[in-house]
Amino acid sequence: MYCSNCGSKLEDNAQFCSSCGQQKNRKKSSARIWLIIGIFATLLTAGAVGIGIFQVLSHPAEIAKQEAESKPQQAAEAVKKVFTPATSNSKQAEKEKTQIIKESMPKVFTVLTAEGLGSGFLYEKGGYIVTNAHVVAGYTDVIVKNHNGQESPARVVGISIYSDVALLKAENYAQSSPFSLELEQSEIGSEVIAIGSPQGLENSASIGYLTGTDRDVEYDFVYEALYQIDAQIDLGSSGGPLLDGKTGKVIGINSLLYTPKNTSFGFSIPLYTVAELINSWISNPMNETEVATAFNSNDEFLYSDPSAEEEAYSDEYEEFWNNYYENYSSNENQYEDSYGAEEYSYEKEISTEDQSYSEENWESYEFSYDEETLTNFILSFRDYYEEALYFEDFYYIQDML
Repeated sequence: MYCSNCGSKLEDNAQFCSSCGQQKNRKKSSARIWLIIGIFATLLTAGAVGIGIFQVLSHPAEIAKQEAESKPQQAAEAVKKVFTPATSNSKQAEKEKTQIIKESMPKVFTVLTAEGLGSGFLYEKGGYIVTNAHVVAGYTDVIVKNHNGQESPARVVGISIYSDVALLKAENYAQSSPFSLELEQSEIGSEVIAIGSPQGLENSASIGYLTGTDRDVEYDFVYEALYQIDAQIDLGSSGGPLLDGKTGKVIGINSLLYTPKNTSFGFSIPLYTVAELINSWISNPMNETEVATAFNSNDEFLYSDPSAEEEAYSDEYEEFWNNYYENYSSNENQYEDSYGAEEYSYEKEISTEDQSYSEENWESYEFSYDEETLTNFILSFRDYYEEALYFEDFYYIQDML
């Protein structure tokens, strides 16, 4: 390399010309390098743009497909950013349970008879209402009351002396929508809802859990594979529906209440165990005579019901003895003395105030009972004795002994 000023030869590592002192000139060389780099970069950019244009023009369908596939992913990312807080999930579940109860009320009825009450629910379209046999036993016609208090007649078209299940038909509800039914066994731990008229308190709902399955009980009827529940039921709940707490489907028929000391729990007949029987009554209903004679009872049917209204039993007890004493007083028992000389009233003979009789005095009197009165007494004592044992209260028979 030579000096641009004096033309002297420059050494390779020299910064200045040894002849004239002129600084070595490197600007042109540096500018040339940057010019080459710029040209090369421009060529690369132009090539990339050209390739891109070529891809778009030659494969437009593939480009559109890629754009379409990318949009759902972008939407999903947007959704993730607006998830509802976890605290609102429990509120939603509670709202659904409330909705189940609200929708169920028009399909649940209070079943009324002359002796007491129970519950029932709309099983099938056509006005078919299921209840317990012990609620309507001895009757061919009953009254059903809806959640608004409206009463309608219903006929018993099916009743079992074995399974404690009965079927009613109410024409006024022939077009009403029935419950959805669950015909598979439910699992222990399932949340349940019991609806009915406990203690006559209509339209009552209680929430609990299914705490046991496959319980077998014999109490006037044979109960097999029962559900055990801790949802609160009481006298008057019999025949009401047991609902699945999540789906709202009927899973059972509330039937029995067990009340050991300081606790209580109920039993419900699983619907899957009796659905076939109920459906057979819908296809081939029992006639009035078959229903009336199902239990082969005497002229007056008096049934020991563990789940009927306790007040009804007390009223029956009082009514029976009032009628008994009225009949006894109107037909004063007469007897003759040892000489047959005169008849006089036994009631008048022993009515003297403060008069005491020894055991021998009482044995000297003869009591005159007709066969019908004695038969009624025996039947009544038997039934009330069963009630006394069940309720652990001998009030029912203390005045009969």
